[in-house]
Amino acid sequence: MKINVLDHGFVKLLNMAGPTRRPDEAFDADDIDPANTARMSFDMRDSNRTREADLKLADYLLRNWHTTPFEMIEVWLEMKMPIFIARQFVRHRTVAINEVSGRYVKLPAEWYIPEVVGGSADNKKQGQEDNLNLALQDEFKLVLNKHCKDGYAAYSSAIEAGVAPEHARMFLSLNHYTHWVWKQNLHNLLHFLSLRSHEHAQVEARKYAEAIIEMLEKYLPETMKLFRKYRQR
Repeated sequence: MKINVLDHGFVKLLNMAGPTRRPDEAFDADDIDPANTARMSFDMRDSNRTREADLKLADYLLRNWHTTPFEMIEVWLEMKMPIFIARQFVRHRTVAINEVSGRYVKLPAEWYIPEVVGGSADNKKQGQEDNLNLALQDEFKLVLNKHCKDGYAAYSSAIEAGVAPEHARMFLSLNHYTHWVWKQNLHNLLHFLSLRSHEHAQVEARKYAEAIIEMLEKYLPETMKLFRKYRQR
């Protein structure tokens, strides 16, 4: 499942794994996995309980901040995003990431130009407001796009002249796109999503969080109902 985000970005759900194999399903992970693993405390994992009972226990576990049952589900995501968003996301140190390396490959000519250019906000926690006139926004986009084109041309010329890509990439801007695979357990992923979908998060970061939430709702619908009930701010 893949959702396009911004102008060149996307999020793709690669895999979700849980403690129980489900070869007939799209992924091994299921809404009842946290309850089943929590029952290990009483040596009763995969006992003959109804799905309704499992989901009721999952509600109790998430409501009362039982973390390890939700850590038993792992999620792999592929993301393509502007570098400035990626640098916000890596602050979440509970994630494993493998990122495309600008040392080894030439990055494509892809950079982010916002549809709406934000203006300064009085509330610094918000960061920006939609308060700029269209003429100023259009001028900003033109200047930004030219800056990126010129930087990419210099980057390409440097590589062709024999400069190592790891130095040539210094011509690129923070709105250039990067690309990675991201793995995180479900407990920490829900925490990440609660922060990055918050109204005070940067608007571009929220778009990626919302895309991830949409994908998880398709395959873990009951868990994501609990997320919205107990975790989303």
